[in-house]
Amino acid sequence: MDASKQSSPKRERNPFIKANIISKWLFLWMHSVFRKGRREELDASKLYEHLPSFDSESLTRNLQPHWEKESNKKNPSLMRLIFKVYGWQFVPVCVLYSLLEMAIHSFQPLLLGGLISYFAYGQTTVTKESAYLYAMGIVLCSLVTSLVFHPFMFYVFAVGTRVRLACAGLVYRKCLRASASSGEGLGGQAISVMSIDLSQFDLTFYFFHDLWKGPVEACIFGYLMFRQVGWTSLIGIAFIVILIPLQAWAAKASASFGTESAKHRDARVKLMNEIIGAIQVIKMYAWEKSFGRLIAAVRQSEVKAIRGSMSIYAALQCTNMISKISLFLSLVAYVYVGDLVTAKKVFILSSYYGLLNDSLLHYWPMAITTWAQTLVSARRVVEFLLQVEKPAEESCCRDNPGLELDTEKPKPAQSGRLHCVQSETKCLSFRKVNASWDKPSIKQPRKPHIEGSSFHINAGQFVGIVGNVGSGKSTLLHAILGEIELMQGRVEVHGRISYAAQQPWVFQGSIRENILFVEQYEEKRYRAVVHACQLDRDLELLPRGDATVVGERGISLSGGQKARIALARAVYRQADIYLFDDPLAAVDAQVGKLLMDKCFHRLLDGKMRILVTHHVQLLKSVDQLLLLEGGKLTQQGSYEELKDVITHHAALDLEAIEADKQQVKRVLSQVDRTSKQLSKGEEEDPATIQDENGNAEQQLQGAVSYDTYKAYFRALGAPFLVCVVLSMFVLARGCQALMDIFISRWATWEEDRGYDSVDDYEATRTKMVIWYTVLLLLTLALFLMRTFGFFFMCLRISLTLHNQLYHGIIRAWMYFFNANPSGRVLNRFSSDIQNVDVNLPQAMMDSLQFLVDVVAVLVIVAIANYWLLIPAAIMVILLYFCRALYIGASRSLKRIESLTRSPIYSHTNQTFHGHSTIRSMDAMPQLEQTFHGHQNTNSSALFLYVSANRAFSFWTDLICVVYILAVTFSFLVINQSFYSGDVGLAITQSMTLVIMCQWGMRQTAEMENNMTSVERVLEYAQTPSEPPLESPKSVNLAAEWPQAGHLRFQDLRMRYSPADEDILRGLNFESQPMEKIGIVGRTGAGKSSIIQALFRLAVNEGTIEIDGLDIGKLGLHDLRSRISIIPQDPVLFSGTLRFNLDPFDEKSDESLWSALEDVKLKKHVASLEGGLSCRMQDGGSNFSMGQRQLVCLARAILRQNRVLVMDEATANVDTETDILIQETIQTKFAECTVLTIAHRLHTVMDNDSVLVMDAGQIVEFGAPHKLLQRKDGALLKLVSQNDAATVKFLKKIASESYMRRNRRDSLTISEE
Repeated sequence: MDASKQSSPKRERNPFIKANIISKWLFLWMHSVFRKGRREELDASKLYEHLPSFDSESLTRNLQPHWEKESNKKNPSLMRLIFKVYGWQFVPVCVLYSLLEMAIHSFQPLLLGGLISYFAYGQTTVTKESAYLYAMGIVLCSLVTSLVFHPFMFYVFAVGTRVRLACAGLVYRKCLRASASSGEGLGGQAISVMSIDLSQFDLTFYFFHDLWKGPVEACIFGYLMFRQVGWTSLIGIAFIVILIPLQAWAAKASASFGTESAKHRDARVKLMNEIIGAIQVIKMYAWEKSFGRLIAAVRQSEVKAIRGSMSIYAALQCTNMISKISLFLSLVAYVYVGDLVTAKKVFILSSYYGLLNDSLLHYWPMAITTWAQTLVSARRVVEFLLQVEKPAEESCCRDNPGLELDTEKPKPAQSGRLHCVQSETKCLSFRKVNASWDKPSIKQPRKPHIEGSSFHINAGQFVGIVGNVGSGKSTLLHAILGEIELMQGRVEVHGRISYAAQQPWVFQGSIRENILFVEQYEEKRYRAVVHACQLDRDLELLPRGDATVVGERGISLSGGQKARIALARAVYRQADIYLFDDPLAAVDAQVGKLLMDKCFHRLLDGKMRILVTHHVQLLKSVDQLLLLEGGKLTQQGSYEELKDVITHHAALDLEAIEADKQQVKRVLSQVDRTSKQLSKGEEEDPATIQDENGNAEQQLQGAVSYDTYKAYFRALGAPFLVCVVLSMFVLARGCQALMDIFISRWATWEEDRGYDSVDDYEATRTKMVIWYTVLLLLTLALFLMRTFGFFFMCLRISLTLHNQLYHGIIRAWMYFFNANPSGRVLNRFSSDIQNVDVNLPQAMMDSLQFLVDVVAVLVIVAIANYWLLIPAAIMVILLYFCRALYIGASRSLKRIESLTRSPIYSHTNQTFHGHSTIRSMDAMPQLEQTFHGHQNTNSSALFLYVSANRAFSFWTDLICVVYILAVTFSFLVINQSFYSGDVGLAITQSMTLVIMCQWGMRQTAEMENNMTSVERVLEYAQTPSEPPLESPKSVNLAAEWPQAGHLRFQDLRMRYSPADEDILRGLNFESQPMEKIGIVGRTGAGKSSIIQALFRLAVNEGTIEIDGLDIGKLGLHDLRSRISIIPQDPVLFSGTLRFNLDPFDEKSDESLWSALEDVKLKKHVASLEGGLSCRMQDGGSNFSMGQRQLVCLARAILRQNRVLVMDEATANVDTETDILIQETIQTKFAECTVLTIAHRLHTVMDNDSVLVMDAGQIVEFGAPHKLLQRKDGALLKLVSQNDAATVKFLKKIASESYMRRNRRDSLTISEE
């Protein structure tokens, strides 16, 4: 994550920079890209350097001061800011372009009318020379349009991209500065704003000039048509104008549906983020179905909103029928007034109505809906940018020169926080500090989480902070860091800070990168830190040593390894004040002592050290102790002074236990804490020991396969319906073509006066009107059925694909999550699903419409003049070659653009997880630089992708202009007579090809590009799945299984993925029913791998039997739901407390309250608003770590299973909570088989048996007392690593426990 490490490799300069103006205008500079794309598959390494004008960092820097001014206004507006900063770049250009376009649109139909009148029966007014001039005018109008349109759109895209990049920079900057109390889901919201809302700016400026062009053109065309056919032309325009209020309604409705779907999409992405983050816990609790229901409910609401906006889009797709209806109304009125219908009048009207249809009823509403959506997105961006920030502080000097995030310096005050890095005297002082996590509220006063705290710490002092769970220890550190708002009092920090958080933050990168973070590498210091943090042995065991890549959030590390890497990062930083939030919780006793000695005492000697811990016995040599109770600093002094008081609040001293026999029972499993690795056993997952880019996202290659299209339509599950909907496209277009031919023949018939009498003329005219009406109504009906049928079919498919994706992810093996960071998976659920929901159906609709339109146009033109089939064939061949040249590069560039977008989201997500660490290490500028690097790579890919689109469209249009030239002049050059109606029809139809061809061809490519999203979704949907959730019918599983909890492992081998080496190597052991077994061994011995094997989270060989039943034959739900687990890291989900305890809603309120009472949380929960329905914030952050652990214990009580696995659940809790957990387990789980994974031997010495693991094998198994009698026993060696008093104490516990058990067994035998 270090900017220096992450900076992109040196890239070739973009050829656009050195291209001349002609090359840029005609997109000739793109030929090299197309050639490359044709020859080979392009990949991210072949990208050019980003353009200086697209540099993310400078764009953000330029926008920042403007946003700061804007944010101080009463109602800040992003749109106002954009117009102020960027308006001069796009407004004048848009105005000029629209004037040119309106002029061309006004003259072209008149020139066409002039040419058609040359072919009218018996005319003598238009000479051949005039006809040639008219023809040249028609072609020139088309040529100028083509030459100007694409360079203009390209320019506007560049403006939109600059706006998006600058805003994304502001959003990320906000992520770095957001307050820790900003509320839940801010990370998910940031990704949603970046991926969906800011993408809107790539599109929105394309439509800016269309906001006024439609109404202005309506006035101009109305006047010109009135000159041609009188007042009847106004009927058609009136019909179009009547529909305009509907457009306004459509825009409003579209915006509200957009807001609605964005809200539900945010909720869905946020929920998926939580699910992916806690996937192992969800699998172990067998909660997949419960979360499936949650996701399905949110998805249904989202699809409902999308269905609304789709209906509007579908209705707008039918608007090209409106020009036909306008023409129909005008012509029928004209006929009944008694005027003669001529081909000239028909085609001038037809052209104007066609153009009006586009500008007033297609582009104008699209512009309105796009800008309405942009306003919604802009509001959401502002909403995010106005989130509460980290509290302001005074800084007399900056630690990091790049850290200029605030432009205004706060004024000195007697309250608040002062942080001075360069003070000569290093010290830290609190004066009457009150601080609260709550946001300021008018309704109720804020509750202080630290109250009236005052103390002073000098340079070089070692200070310990102790207290119960929830007493405010972590909050005190956050007050020092400036993460929490001070209500009153003064905090002064003089010196550079380094910090290790309670939940270790490990990002995706090598172990060395994680330790160095943003500091420079110094060999000597690095080696000393690695040694002091006890990482030497771990690094030796890894084939790639400190170059081993660890997954996002350290998913492939054990809990102890994560804690020590995070500790090493804090220690490696050269600082004056070191803050440690319970780093010893996740390590065993021996490692804890070594860390105290080598790291805290020796390496950091002479520095100020502040250590939060529950292990008071390690704090004997500290200079000062602070005791916190309920947020108040109640005691401070030396260890000796506070010894008696502290024993009630934290882990007790071993000697005190020796002296007080009465306390032995209470302290049996409480003195030391332990560790556990979260996800992958103690060993390093071999899958992660690979090349640093081994986990890079794979870029799919080649054309989107036919199978992908098949899979897409098969998702509907109704092939007949697909065929019916697709055939509607042909029928609707066929009907429309018939109608066009019918009108041209009618006009020719009237001009030729091919009738005998007036009565005959009137009768035929009436018949013509009736046929015209029938054709029109039939076409309209088919259009509506086609469009709505198609979109609703696509929506059903989209719903199915999302379900398949969710199912694929939730059922994937655990090794899948080690290889794929959350940003990558979330990209499938945000951008890719968004593409499948909205963009793909629209592109596919346009592509199908284009195909039938082109065929219809070529057929109509050939009917008028069959010689035109020759240029048509040449055009089709040229277009095919053009597309073949374009599609390879375009497809690769689209995929590269998607791939380069994922790191932006992953980086943002990881930033949120390491918020406090990043800020305390002053790493914000470096992380911001890395973010800008990711943005620049992505904008380089996007620039090439859009350039490829524009170049292709430009060249396609030029080919079409040549075809128009051939069609127009063919009627003059070929020496034979033509009907005026046929000439008009052929030219107007060929003119539609210009926009239609480039748009349609691009949409076919866009459809193929969007199909890559289907491909990506299907790739994850088809991820290798775990075994079935339900047991086969052949397994007769009793409802109360397991009753005894009798475990038997036979030759068990386990590996994390099929390709890995065995982690567990031939385990054989058997437990007795209700036996309490402790599992011990050093880091990497394979203790936690036994849990993986028991829950079948990895690949097992051999058998594990519970009550005589092979668990390999059971469905995973049947197995996992009948084993309880209390994990080391307590995981809570957003939602209510009730959902966290009972997601399936199976238990009564009484049961839930009873379980909470058992864990002594009833009083606390009852005091919360809503009781059982109180809301959990992100990860349960409104509960302390200890309270979260108690909620996990309550879950285990509610499940009432006969087998309980404790993955050393007491690591992060104080004495009282620990005693409570141990007592609860002894009472509530007395008749259960309990497996306890332990690093700390005190936890398991009173167990019935201890299983000693080493290198994935069982070394010893038996009663701890008996094992300790063996001279060279493995357990004895582990015990002997402690000091003499501890060894004596441990042996005593084992002995007393053994005697007690023997007495109980002999009593049982005598009773029998």
